[in-house]
Amino acid sequence: MNTMAILLSDTYKQIHNKIYPKGLTKLVSYWTPRRSMLKNQNKMVFFGLQAFIEEYLVDYFNKNFFELTAAEVEHTYKYSMDIQLGNSYDLKPIMKLHKLGYLPIQIRAIPEGTLVPMGIPCIEITNTHPDFAWVVQWIECILQVELWKPCAHATIGHMYRELANDYYKMTCDDFLRPEMACSDFGMRGMSCMEEAVRCSSAWLLSFDKTSTIPAIDYIDTYYDACCWAEKIGIGAVSTEHSVMASNYAVDGDEITFVKRLLTELYPNASFSMVSDTYDYWNMIDNILPACKKEIMQHNGKLLVRPDSGDMVEIAVETIEKLWNTFGGTVNSKGYKVLDPHIGIIYGDGCTLNNVKQVWEELKKKGFAANNIVFGVGAFCFSAVIEPDGHIVVVTRDMFGIAMKATYGIVNGEPIMIYKDPKTDTSHLKKSHKGCCCIYHDDNGELQCADGYDRLVDNKYYGALETVFKDGEMYHKETFEDIRERLNGGNEDE
Repeated sequence: MNTMAILLSDTYKQIHNKIYPKGLTKLVSYWTPRRSMLKNQNKMVFFGLQAFIEEYLVDYFNKNFFELTAAEVEHTYKYSMDIQLGNSYDLKPIMKLHKLGYLPIQIRAIPEGTLVPMGIPCIEITNTHPDFAWVVQWIECILQVELWKPCAHATIGHMYRELANDYYKMTCDDFLRPEMACSDFGMRGMSCMEEAVRCSSAWLLSFDKTSTIPAIDYIDTYYDACCWAEKIGIGAVSTEHSVMASNYAVDGDEITFVKRLLTELYPNASFSMVSDTYDYWNMIDNILPACKKEIMQHNGKLLVRPDSGDMVEIAVETIEKLWNTFGGTVNSKGYKVLDPHIGIIYGDGCTLNNVKQVWEELKKKGFAANNIVFGVGAFCFSAVIEPDGHIVVVTRDMFGIAMKATYGIVNGEPIMIYKDPKTDTSHLKKSHKGCCCIYHDDNGELQCADGYDRLVDNKYYGALETVFKDGEMYHKETFEDIRERLNGGNEDE
């Protein structure tokens, strides 16, 4: 995309510079998750701001606005806005910003990886130059479109991780890592490559595995990760139906290719094998037992992969059958674990409810949670099925995220800015008023006090840190820092 940066908004943002109160020299706005639509998840994982700042506010704005000539800016801006608004816009503020040469705003935020209660602002934005108060709210569109979904996906990943923590703690040896329990399988179901990369990066806050390769470069670039050293972004050798079916067309059976996978193609590597191309239970009941010698001599694990049918029923029955064929051991907590040469991965329909049901049924039957791993696909990043079957579609409204102006200075005098619609019977729309102080209470919970007539900047009290100011990034964190903040205490819970 090469659209000029100042045009990355919806239409009305382009005329607000003209209709704010005369004499406005300061504006303060907050980006806040207001209310969760999920019954059992009242906190949102805050993630994605650092990448957004570097990718858009620094790199994109420099390349596609400030480094352009004045003539290029004027021509490009007028072309789009003449189509959009005719003569109902003002070019002068745009050219003045271009001449300034940087975005004159300060962004303060809570640390990424924080679990944020509803109603607590995550981001504070204000202008640093009195002529550009309008830039504060102009940034809303680009900030929203780039940020709400990484936060939603990071929260969904965290929900799967919390579930894995529970069942691994109950049924698995303590040295086993729940961050290996689930993988991101969602790439092909996302709306575009950029969404797939951000989704997978958010997922990798909670798990180590993904099939979305570009996520590795993304977090290495924008979060100073070293995925190679930190073993983040692990993928897997796996077949697909075209592989199974084409080999069947040549061999006339399935067993020939299964043995070839074990002995010729991947004798020293684990792999997953989609197993329901024709007759799944024939694969489990007959073909795999006929390959027992090759499986037990294989220097790796064969993961059978069902890809259709009732996930809970098939997953549990498969593990029971594999136990009867290949055996295993009983772990320190008294749960059965399949022989390390064989296992199962499910990559279809892995909703939170289904994953929990599988682990719960396995627990009841005396099997450890690590007998199965899951590949979580795009539906599960697009909708959350609640325990009662209610479906919540993943949109900006899932956490009611909004950015509202709450404070200004006009002709040297402070003004309190707020909205409180009488028709808002849901009490969702009421905003904060004045400047906010976001802080931790005595129990470590984030709280917000508003109504201040100036910015609250107390590093010993406030939870906000400056991350961007006047075109430059501040306080850059690593991916490991953020992962540790979100998941570091799980082992002790």
